[in-house]
Amino acid sequence: MGETAHDEERLDDTGKTAADTLSTSTKPPGAREVNHGSWTYYVPDFTPQLQALLQSQLKHPPPHLTRPLLRRMAPRLEELNSWKRPMPLNRVKNQAKDWYASTLARVHPPLPTQEWYRLRDLASGAQSEPRVSRRKRVGEKAAAGEETILFRLSEPPPTDSRRDAHAITPRYMKRMWATVFAQCPVMEWEGESEKWKVTWGEHALHGLQGRAKESVEG
Repeated sequence: MGETAHDEERLDDTGKTAADTLSTSTKPPGAREVNHGSWTYYVPDFTPQLQALLQSQLKHPPPHLTRPLLRRMAPRLEELNSWKRPMPLNRVKNQAKDWYASTLARVHPPLPTQEWYRLRDLASGAQSEPRVSRRKRVGEKAAAGEETILFRLSEPPPTDSRRDAHAITPRYMKRMWATVFAQCPVMEWEGESEKWKVTWGEHALHGLQGRAKESVEG
């Protein structure tokens, strides 16, 4: 049918790399070939779902508060070494693996649909978590003995670690939920268009706020 071994690898969802399926007589690609798309020889290809998520994250970057910013989907390996010679294949392999791991570390994983909508309601204030009652402070036993009392008097006064703590109010928690939700995507399969739809929490919140503003003005 005219398909190459590389094309068959793209259709394989088993997680195998092209190096697992190609014959040993095939020459491993160098850095230049890897930069032009032959990186699947060394690392697994992106699944359609992961590719859709990466493309969406590049187009609509979420607040990168917990993960580094994703800048590209393709590797940019050094093609020449310090001697201006083609990079050795073992270094090409290691660099390709490092790039792949770095790319996956920058991906914001999608939440399950039900959890994403629940977090959306918490972030928008449509739902609230029940407040947990504060634990009573356990009383300290009185120290006995004159030496112990003198030692305690020489100690610096204890500092209240709760002095700088923020009051856990519903408004504060709503703001915290919104910060978390803005970074969270959800993925849904659209049967009509036969592709993955990615929705980011940040855009969902802006849409809810826009509709709320329109209803108030109306």
